[in-house]
Amino acid sequence: MLNPWYVTGFCDGEAAFTYSRNGGAFGIYFSIKQREDNRQIVDEIHEFFNYVGHIYRSKEAEPTKNSGLTKPAAYYRVTKIQELQIIVDHFDKYPLQSKKKLEAYKIWREMVVYKLENYRSADYNVLRGLAEKLSSMNSQSRSFKVHVR
Repeated sequence: MLNPWYVTGFCDGEAAFTYSRNGGAFGIYFSIKQREDNRQIVDEIHEFFNYVGHIYRSKEAEPTKNSGLTKPAAYYRVTKIQELQIIVDHFDKYPLQSKKKLEAYKIWREMVVYKLENYRSADYNVLRGLAEKLSSMNSQSRSFKVHVR
């Protein structure tokens, strides 16, 4: 079993605390993406969090005009709001250390808690306000990556 502080440190550098928006629906998620040759740590973190979420595999992609060759990767993602509570519990007990990531986590955590408390009746405007706050922090950082469909 991994040391909880190791998990926090790894996530401080590699995890994303983010959301996606599709029309009036918000999806909140936690994710880690690593090259396939580093899959072991993704599997270990998945196990550490009691196997909540899923690990997906992305295939190698040919270079495009905007990017180079993309290597195969393991992508761990937790999206179910009840499972995100496990992620929140961990980072509340073992806080992130980098200022920017900690600030992003606090806003993301507000989104998770709000959605947990208002699961069937969440106000889109409340979530949108929190999402805008999160997005405005730094749109270029992986920890603030936003998906809008």
